[in-house]
Amino acid sequence: MQQRTVELIKSNERLGKSNRDLEEFAYIASHDLQEPLRKIQTFIDMIRENPGDRHAFDKYFAKISDSARRMSTLIRDVLNYSRLTNTEGAPTETNLNEVLNEVLSDLEGAVAEKQAEVICGPLPTIVAEAAQLRQLFANLLGNALKFTKETPQIRIYGRMLAPEEAALRFSLPENRAYVQISVEDNGIGIEEQYIDKIFAIFKRLHTRQQYPGTGIGLAICKKIVENHHGHIYARRRAEGGTAMEVILPIV
Repeated sequence: MQQRTVELIKSNERLGKSNRDLEEFAYIASHDLQEPLRKIQTFIDMIRENPGDRHAFDKYFAKISDSARRMSTLIRDVLNYSRLTNTEGAPTETNLNEVLNEVLSDLEGAVAEKQAEVICGPLPTIVAEAAQLRQLFANLLGNALKFTKETPQIRIYGRMLAPEEAALRFSLPENRAYVQISVEDNGIGIEEQYIDKIFAIFKRLHTRQQYPGTGIGLAICKKIVENHHGHIYARRRAEGGTAMEVILPIV
């Protein structure tokens, strides 16, 4: 009876968190998704107010096109996030080195364009959903390439984490072994007051003019790690830049 009560309490806590997440998601998503639509309508009205003005047409049509592209990107990212929320895939043995190599192959153009230096240490094989981990690495590496004012230097490495350490530091179950994966960069870094807030959906620390994006990437990373019963956090590096730390169970 006592065990059943504990299970019910945990289930209610998960349900409450899920409801809060959905409420926040619905509120913020409705605002962000409506913004480009409002802009499109405004620019259409401006074109109507300037019939025959080719300069005005070209100017506002370009802005309409930009807003439509942003709307498309937002919808895509929102769908990706919602799929992760409802996912019930079947985990399989996943070689993290192979996953990382696939992601680096996809990002080959961006790496070459920025002349980035990417150093990868050996990573283990774990039981996980490979597609989600590809998305996780893609978002983390994409951010490391994006948020920099100099030639990116990115280092990815892993270390085994004892169950006792995982339980003590991150409140994870003690009955599993874990790997801690670090993605370090020499980018612009994150101010200390924002370290715990960057995983919120649509959370942006910079304008779209400074660094493009929707602010969903790290929320997706957090959801993927939660789906795998792990933990993710960020820390400022003493030598500059950011380290994203991902803790995942081996099995």
